[in-house]
Amino acid sequence: RSAQLPIDPAVGRELFVEKGCVICHSVNGVGGMAGPPLDLAPEGADIDVADFAANMWRGAGPMVWLQTLELGYQIDLTGADIADLAGFVHDPAERARFTLDQIPETLRDAFLTEPYHRPDDWEWETEPE
Repeated sequence: RSAQLPIDPAVGRELFVEKGCVICHSVNGVGGMAGPPLDLAPEGADIDVADFAANMWRGAGPMVWLQTLELGYQIDLTGADIADLAGFVHDPAERARFTLDQIPETLRDAFLTEPYHRPDDWEWETEPE
């Protein structure tokens, strides 16, 4: 039996900044370049929270290392947080609302500008296999 989590893309947009994801990842070209950009979800793609979490899991080692190095701690995300973040990156309207002025200057100064990922590290499924 699987529990369905409510998904709120607007909360996901806020979490993207509050949790510090924006230091390593970008949306709309806003954010760091250490991790893959998160606005690559195809238009109209279904939100698959499990697939989103699986993509995060594949990058967990470098993510934890960079979080500890840059923030001094590992980011703590709940299942609901991951669902909301997945909703944000899959919602074109919510992604369009994301701009540099929503990010505190202290975080802007912390953006990582060197990639620590391969271009194919984050692949979106457009159709079930």
